Amino acid sequence: MSKVTITDVSGFITLQDVGRVGYANIAVPTSGAFDQASHHLANRIVGNFSGACGFESLRGKFEFTNDSDLVISVTGAPASVRINGREHEMFRAVFAPAGSVVNVSPGNLGMRTYLAIRGGIIGNQVMGSCSFDELSQIGTPPVKAGDQFEIEEKVSGSIGGDYLPGSVVNGFEVVELEAMPAPRWSGFSNAEILFSSEYQVTSSINRVGMRLNGPELVWNTQARLASEGVVMGAIQIPADGMPLIFGPDHPTTGGYPVVAVVSRKSLNVLAQCAPGTKVRIRNAG
Repeated sequence: MSKVTITDVSGFITLQDVGRVGYANIAVPTSGAFDQASHHLANRIVGNFSGACGFESLRGKFEFTNDSDLVISVTGAPASVRINGREHEMFRAVFAPAGSVVNVSPGNLGMRTYLAIRGGIIGNQVMGSCSFDELSQIGTPPVKAGDQFEIEEKVSGSIGGDYLPGSVVNGFEVVELEAMPAPRWSGFSNAEILFSSEYQVTSSINRVGMRLNGPELVWNTQARLASEGVVMGAIQIPADGMPLIFGPDHPTTGGYPVVAVVSRKSLNVLAQCAPGTKVRIRNAG
């Protein structure tokens, strides 16, 4: 079985797949790749099943060697992809002969880059997923130098021979997200400002959630809510009135009211929003 050895890591690099589906009732979130569109595309290019495990890099640099011939693809946030020092394009299948040094270094646009290897990477399976969950700390631990990962031989089809651009990353000054009002919408005295104002992504950002800064939303009662279930993309409003959007490693319950829920398509965009990004939320209802 093929194997890769991590030789250098700088930043937060994890293994991610489609996550753990069906365990919210025991307080385990789905987790999985934050930008599912980029993750799926990377797997599609090399002929993997869409749920195959791959690397997710949060603006991190990583390098590995391989002991047999591999085919890889890199998608998501722009990055420099080098094999034995030679630069290669993202969004296409790339051959890495045995004994290569594969290096992925982040750019300055977007947040998360994905690397898939034909056959899929084998990680620590917990509840059917290799994904690292930043909140509960389960799954495959964050990647570090010296780690070795075996490569599976599970493929769904042939290697894509075409260039398949599909990044949700853009250089727009303002990013637009779609969201649907949640049942607690009517509990806010000024909920409509969520869909008519501009917010900014703060530096408080990880796989659990992302805080925004902008006009304050006001909960119209002093009564405390009982904890209730929350989902990925839920826009929770804490006591300070600033929106908090939950990511893939979110808690499964929360006591603050949820005003709206971001669409799955827009979550792929959100995954690539760096601190300082301006955001407008559009009512998709």
